[in-house]
Amino acid sequence: MEYYQKRPGIEVLLQRIDDFITTHEATLEQERREREARVAEGGWTVVTHHKGRKKTTDSESGIVVGSVSQAALEDKLAKKKRKEVGSDFYRFQRREAQRSEIMMLQSKFEQDRKRIQQLRAAWKFRPY
Repeated sequence: MEYYQKRPGIEVLLQRIDDFITTHEATLEQERREREARVAEGGWTVVTHHKGRKKTTDSESGIVVGSVSQAALEDKLAKKKRKEVGSDFYRFQRREAQRSEIMMLQSKFEQDRKRIQQLRAAWKFRPY
């Protein structure tokens, strides 16, 4: 008799489940309203940690979690410098560019040295 008293019938079990689900849905709805009220206050959303849950938007209200506004996000992205892949993406290309720059600097140095020698030769006093 005790066994049957601890295990209610299907109708009673269904009623308990229905009551639990309605109260749970009511609490979820209340939490959603509170979140929307907080968002409406100052434009900020309080972000809390939920383990195993990576969510960027609130599916019910469509609000991006943790953001001030879409305009601020676009402004930040516009200010961010874009990294463009140049011609020296690979290591051997960087080495070749450095070598060519060094060779160019060496040739300019030699040309300047020759020009200075010519100027010094022109400075010499030649009376005859």
